[in-house]
Amino acid sequence: MVHNRRACRENTRTGFDHPASTEGITRFTGAQTVTNAKPPEASQALPIPANRRVRVVVSLIISMTLVALGNGLLFAFVPIRLAGLGFEPFVAGTLIVVLAVGGFIGCFVAGPMMKRFGMAQAYIIGLAMLLCAHAILASTAAPLPWGVSRLIYGIAVSQLFVVTYSWINGSVTNQARGRVQTVFYSCFIVGMGVGGYGISFMDVTTNVSPRVSMVLTTLAVIPLLIPGLPTVNVAQDSAIRLKRTWQISPVGFMGMFFVGGLTLLVQGFAPIYGQAVGFAPAQIGFMLLLMQIGIIGVQIPAGVISDRWDRRWVLIVCALMITAFAGLTSQVTGLDFLVLVAAFALWAGATETIFSISTAQSNDHAKPDEYVMLAATLTMIWSIGATLIPAITSVLTKFFGATAYMYTAGALGLIYAIFVAVRMTMRTVPEPDSTAEAHAIHEPPRY
Repeated sequence: MVHNRRACRENTRTGFDHPASTEGITRFTGAQTVTNAKPPEASQALPIPANRRVRVVVSLIISMTLVALGNGLLFAFVPIRLAGLGFEPFVAGTLIVVLAVGGFIGCFVAGPMMKRFGMAQAYIIGLAMLLCAHAILASTAAPLPWGVSRLIYGIAVSQLFVVTYSWINGSVTNQARGRVQTVFYSCFIVGMGVGGYGISFMDVTTNVSPRVSMVLTTLAVIPLLIPGLPTVNVAQDSAIRLKRTWQISPVGFMGMFFVGGLTLLVQGFAPIYGQAVGFAPAQIGFMLLLMQIGIIGVQIPAGVISDRWDRRWVLIVCALMITAFAGLTSQVTGLDFLVLVAAFALWAGATETIFSISTAQSNDHAKPDEYVMLAATLTMIWSIGATLIPAITSVLTKFFGATAYMYTAGALGLIYAIFVAVRMTMRTVPEPDSTAEAHAIHEPPRY
């Protein structure tokens, strides 16, 4: 994942040997919470031991990877099962919109949950909601209850991501934050892909897939129940300022809006398309697996390039890649399956790269005290795009079939490329600020 790395910092210690803040450290032990408040007479609080800070990161990575395995499995299962029951692709597309609405709601729910219950409890509540969503899928095959399930699912995943990023950011220093976040995000998206591939081994005519997802989600609770897992107090300023975010970077603003919709188009509608053209469940699962690997393969080199040259050139190239691959998959018939899968993988990689580089582009122009506000607002913009664009596309599939999402993605990619090119004539690349602190990497919820 890309972010603007700031040099010239006096502190060169490793990422786990010094906390960002140790005041008001809370230790979550099973159902018991013990607060170690800072004594008034103490001039300096003791840091959390390095091994316990590593435990926080490892526990969250393991837990979220288990969550990803279950989520990826259901992303493949839902459209296949609906098609087997005789529903049109429009129905599966509508459920994606409902999921995005849940993610939008989750942006407002997560903060109050953390303030009210603390990080550990808020995380476990998110897992409980996710478990309820999977249980609904396992108990019925009616679209209306499934819509309720996907709404709860969206809220739960947003909450899990907000808690996880807050917890990790409060547990590591700037020197290690980038590496830790990259490992976490890579594990999650690979987990999504492996989970999607798991549909190859499931009977899609039964409810075994959501039942397996329930088991995986239950297992995800275990790392959080280990006694002595520390948590830290993290600033909860999540003000949403759309106007200021636009002023900071119109390129980043529009990039987040477009990529919110583009992400759900390629991730959510790809299995719908595969089912519509007659792919076997094993082929759809394999396609989802390679799509996640493609995300890593495109993001890493694009990130290196964007740190060396103007990020906006990378955004233009990625947007044109989306248009090219959307056109290829929608217009060229009879493509070899592996060629088609490769096209989807590069398409997904270009889409996620726009997210990461749009975030970095915005932070390049922001003040250090605006990073938290910017992260909250960019998440909201992403959620708006993830709701509106799939909603429009879902209606279009009613008239143009499953390929409608390809036309939509191709058009959006071209529009964004033109927008960025115009903005390049209006604004220069910002000069590096050697005194600014490195800021946290921010990722979207991976539904």
